[in-house]
Amino acid sequence: MVTIHKTNIEKAYDTARIKAKQIDHPVLLSIVEEVDAVDPLSFYYGGRSFNGERFLWKDRDHTITLVGLGASHIVSTDEMEDRFFTVENEWKRLIEESVVVTGDKWAGTGPLLFGGFSFDPINDSGKEWEQFSTGSFQLPMFMLTKPGKTNYLTMNVICHPEEDGSLFHEHLFKKEELLANARKTIIPERPRWLGNRDVKPEEWKNSVQSVVSRLQQGEMDKVVLARKCEVSFDKQVSSDFVLDNLWSQQPDSFVFSFEREESCFIGATPERLVKKTGEEILSTCLAGSIARGDTLESDEKLGEALLEDEKNRFEHQLVVESIEDALKPFCNELTIPTSPQLMKLKDIQHLYTPVIGQASEHTSLLNLVEKLHPTPALGGVPRDKALHVIRQEEEMDRGLYAGPIGWMDAYGNGEYAVALRSGLLQRDKAYLYAGCGIVADSEPESEFKETQMKFRPMLRALGGTDHDE
Repeated sequence: MVTIHKTNIEKAYDTARIKAKQIDHPVLLSIVEEVDAVDPLSFYYGGRSFNGERFLWKDRDHTITLVGLGASHIVSTDEMEDRFFTVENEWKRLIEESVVVTGDKWAGTGPLLFGGFSFDPINDSGKEWEQFSTGSFQLPMFMLTKPGKTNYLTMNVICHPEEDGSLFHEHLFKKEELLANARKTIIPERPRWLGNRDVKPEEWKNSVQSVVSRLQQGEMDKVVLARKCEVSFDKQVSSDFVLDNLWSQQPDSFVFSFEREESCFIGATPERLVKKTGEEILSTCLAGSIARGDTLESDEKLGEALLEDEKNRFEHQLVVESIEDALKPFCNELTIPTSPQLMKLKDIQHLYTPVIGQASEHTSLLNLVEKLHPTPALGGVPRDKALHVIRQEEEMDRGLYAGPIGWMDAYGNGEYAVALRSGLLQRDKAYLYAGCGIVADSEPESEFKETQMKFRPMLRALGGTDHDE
């Protein structure tokens, strides 16, 4: 990677084109500039000409927002065993030969891949997920990065050895057009809600009972079972409309949208898988949940009950131990509190334990993602046995639901969340997914009600009400 400090853009383009000729191979040119304040949602909406190639990411801590428009390069794999390695190698190859024009190496600017991995690459692929691979990533053509109050715009161009420069100048013109569009007021169109239905609810409850029986016989400690809900509309539902609602309704969650052709994976998840800033590692143990109360007093009582509940504390401790075991080999230091605290969201509260570490040399973000996924909060304990049971009992493809979704830049920084409270938009349908941890004393009806509670954020974002369950 060649880094050029604030040079003439035309000269940078010539440098990249000359390099492409020398190595007889396309070269990535990435140009970063600071721009006036831009609203992320307006930038996303104003990029409708890139429908099917847009993404948005807002982190839970309000430290960074990313919006990508267009795809300069796609990294995609359908491998089962080596998908993390394949994506990392392709990414390293691309940035190794790149030319980057920037002021400083600001995290989340310059060359950046956004996307996700499916929950289980071995499971049979569901028809609704056919536009996503076991690993699907996008290098955006144009990207807005907002770390706090600063605004950066990155333009990524693949320079070919024999090109004449016309495409590059088209990109420059398009960049100005997108910034102008972002200053316009656009109100997303709301489709009419026709109805929603649980997919095979009784079969799912029977599966829960079947898993409970196996757990009681000592086969495993925990299995996470998920189910699906289908929502219908009178016309195509756009990610603009859903994203607008998630942004305002779920301010303390990771909010994401990832379009691929006619599909969009979208959601607002509370759970970080792992974040890497320089050598600092941050992960989250999130397992055990209960509803929010109608009053402050009832909410506190519910929270106290969750902290004291043996089933939920046991479920949470399994996650803590698993994440500690996964991160230890990659960290020189690891700090984990001895007791969980509460994370309170709009509809639900969880047991939560933060994990902070210092990464060993040569540890990449995808090394950590591969070791952590799936955590016991999404798969079960022991992992391999739980995944085998999930394949037998769920009778559906989770796709990207409950998988790692997020970003990584060319400097080794990035963040992945666990894609919970999410759904797939596809033409005039939305498919929502929710799951819960099944242990030996779980009751099917109680677990079913828990998934109903977990559907609420997405049902509301789609224009429904709390009663649409």
